[in-house]
Amino acid sequence: MSVKRVFTTAPATRIDGARRESRLDVGIGRERGPKVARKARTGPRRVSQADVARHAGVSSGIVSSVINARDYGSIRVSDATRERVLASVRELGYIPDIAARNLARGSNRLIGVFTYEAMFPMGSQNFYHEFLVGIEEAADQAEYHLLLVTGAKNAEQRRSIYAGGVNHLRLADGGLLLGTNESSEEITRLAGEGYPFVFVGEREFPGVELSYVAADYVEGTAELVGRAVALGHRRIAMAAGRHLESIPARRAGFALARQRYGLSETDTPILPLAADGDNAPTDAVTPDGFVAAAIERGCTALVLENSIAAVGIRAAAARRGVTIPGDLSLIGLSGAQFRPEDADLTEMSIPRYEMGAEAVKLLLRLIADPESAPQRTRLDCGIRDGATLTRPA
Repeated sequence: MSVKRVFTTAPATRIDGARRESRLDVGIGRERGPKVARKARTGPRRVSQADVARHAGVSSGIVSSVINARDYGSIRVSDATRERVLASVRELGYIPDIAARNLARGSNRLIGVFTYEAMFPMGSQNFYHEFLVGIEEAADQAEYHLLLVTGAKNAEQRRSIYAGGVNHLRLADGGLLLGTNESSEEITRLAGEGYPFVFVGEREFPGVELSYVAADYVEGTAELVGRAVALGHRRIAMAAGRHLESIPARRAGFALARQRYGLSETDTPILPLAADGDNAPTDAVTPDGFVAAAIERGCTALVLENSIAAVGIRAAAARRGVTIPGDLSLIGLSGAQFRPEDADLTEMSIPRYEMGAEAVKLLLRLIADPESAPQRTRLDCGIRDGATLTRPA
């Protein structure tokens, strides 16, 4: 009887980084087990840049240069070669890897948009609507995508750039910030990191050279007061509402109008007004009290820092038998969203669309040249003519 000895090769082992194969006697009379076949890949294989290069008869470097729309060192692509590569791309159905292409460009082509208050979705009459339209269209023209950062909240459930200790805007090449109630601590930290960002609206923080786009509220306010003066108004009261970022500029504009048109502080008082839902100063008066004080001072026109206050002022005037604009003219400064009840209000017109578009342009400059900070622009305000400003009786 013959004895059959079967040898098989054991799995390779590594000792000190060297590959060593050994043969193992696995016993007498044992046969090798069946080999397990690898599962074949199913589905079409993704077309690669190498496939495009072979099809077009060029190098992979030329394909990369054409797809990424840039030259690499000594690689210069003629128009004819570029068209041949693009024809191969179309014929083969090549789809570029966005992540790889952005890596080659050194950019994600993303602009982060962070809002300190809820503004998505919104109707076309919302205060922020035109800002966002301007941002979207300018980003589209620059071939950038928008990344909306809206879900990051801190322990107090307030929107936060650094929720969880992470800068959520880092996914994008740069960021645009909108809204009120911003965190000065976060803005200071963001600037300290050297992250490029632009605020839509004028802001000032100690020690921070902030980039922003703003409306020229100072000159806009002075021009509206000047229009009232031209109609014959000399006693004009300003209703000061809650302290928002733009309010100091409007008050500065009111002070400029005093100087420009020779108006005394006595004839042009600034009075605190408490409107519904308004975080007004503690010494603010109600709309009824404000109208009474204005009439007592002989005022014939009222300038409202917050245009929304017009609703309360109209109601208070009606309760006293005071007509608008017959007895009191009204001027709004905040350029709030459209309200049917105030459709006839003479009001400042804020260039929201232009501000959004300009913010994108400033940000792209910062991304291209971080040393150019700060980038700042102020845009002129207009006047929306209404029926609430007329000659005094």
